[in-house]
Amino acid sequence: MSMPVATYRCTACDLSHWDSGTWGYRYYLYGALKVPMRVAMGWCHACNDLGTVEVLPDAEGELKRQKMLETLKAELSEVLAAIPPRKFWWPFQARKSSEQANLESSVESAAKALAEYRQTRKALSARISRPRCLRCGSEDCLRLPPHEANYYDTESLPEPVGFEHPGCGGQLTITCDGTRLNVLLTDKAYDLEGLLVAGVAPTF
Repeated sequence: MSMPVATYRCTACDLSHWDSGTWGYRYYLYGALKVPMRVAMGWCHACNDLGTVEVLPDAEGELKRQKMLETLKAELSEVLAAIPPRKFWWPFQARKSSEQANLESSVESAAKALAEYRQTRKALSARISRPRCLRCGSEDCLRLPPHEANYYDTESLPEPVGFEHPGCGGQLTITCDGTRLNVLLTDKAYDLEGLLVAGVAPTF
């Protein structure tokens, strides 16, 4: 599968790193369940490099998803309220507008995302360790500040991420220049402390 990549660079040295490490499906084994793991680009002090780090669920993240669901439901209610009542003699349902169909789909997706997030919080409620670097397993890592990669704007200039390269002093930037990689996306299983579980066959 061909996938677009974003490139992280440092303004003061030759550091360069793709975000391809965030691809694929990672999950925690929670009894017989596979609970989704969220990841992001981060800095690992043990690796002294950019890499993929865990993003643990928290109350703030759950509240954000709950508010999103409530907002979408309110928008859908407004659209439904504006639909004229069906005539008693007309036996057919009115055709849904594209706005109604899109909102119904968004509500369904948001509800699923909230349920998964709550399930992950429950699964990790007794966790002791901090978020880990998924390359070396170290807890001595941190997530990069919130930022976005615009994979479709290949003419844009590098954008600052808001993170100083440790030990260098340069600023990290992100850019999308149209580079694509052919990769095989795989599944990886982790225990509830964020450690890779060996011997679990990937599923596709």
